[in-house]
Amino acid sequence: MKKRMFAVLLGAVMLLTGCNAQAVEAEIKIPILDGDSSKSYRTAEVQLFDIENEMTTGAAVEYPFAETYPIEYDTNLLEYNVKKGDVLKEGDVIAVFDSSALSYDLRNQQIAADSAYSAYAASGSTAARLEYEQQAELLRLVQYHIDEYTIKAPYDCVVVAAEHFETGQTVAAGTPVVTVAKPDEVYVTVDRDKDKFAFGMPVKLKFGTNETYKGKVAMLPESGREKVLIAFDEGELDRAMAEAGNIITAGWATVINKVFSKYGALCIPKDAVMQYSGSTYCYIEENGERARIQIETGETVGDLTIVLSGLSVGDVVSY
Repeated sequence: MKKRMFAVLLGAVMLLTGCNAQAVEAEIKIPILDGDSSKSYRTAEVQLFDIENEMTTGAAVEYPFAETYPIEYDTNLLEYNVKKGDVLKEGDVIAVFDSSALSYDLRNQQIAADSAYSAYAASGSTAARLEYEQQAELLRLVQYHIDEYTIKAPYDCVVVAAEHFETGQTVAAGTPVVTVAKPDEVYVTVDRDKDKFAFGMPVKLKFGTNETYKGKVAMLPESGREKVLIAFDEGELDRAMAEAGNIITAGWATVINKVFSKYGALCIPKDAVMQYSGSTYCYIEENGERARIQIETGETVGDLTIVLSGLSVGDVVSY
């Protein structure tokens, strides 16, 4: 049976970056005539490509080093002055609780300290001085306990979590009052696929728009902390806040990182790869003939499959 084959090959050059890239291939069809039947094939030249594959991971935007401050005693709330997102200066009053239970102790200890001072001033003796120092220290301790009923900002901070107290309500000892963090300690945190990240790895961050922002892996999971921490590159947090809205309040992000890269990889279109009975093969065109050849393949990224053996640059596959 007489066969006729006509082939025209167009070369294609492509740089593949990311998982959405597509292989460039020849659009010319190769008709195979066999009696009254015919079949057309696509062709592509085996080439070297730079391949990068990306993974997207859901993440959170948060303050992982935030600190929570509780009330130490059973007492009643007198005032509560903050809400989530407030920016505070060191010493700003957050909440005031009723410390009247210690008023009697304070008055008595003040009297004792004043009396001891008067005795020391009159005699000047070492014993009188030691007694006064002891009473003054006891007074300081009472005042310290009274001060614990007023919760203040421990440093310049942002309120990460605020409670819903009502003035006059009784609050039990140990109840959290506020959670605060340093304003610049905002991180994107990842708690899954942790093995896909490495310290210092650059990543891209998205916050509900198509715009991406730069960051780097700052900390990896260790004892007591099970999340990957990603820090914003300089200026990127401010840019994200300006362009994507209050990303901290929204609290979520998408992390994009490279999980596979290979430069100068020998590749063919993934559709050209065939498998049968445990064998992997493809068809090549050479000197007007179409032949089946066994190959070994690696990763498939987008529309390309990496070929580890069996083909060379310039071979033409048909499929």
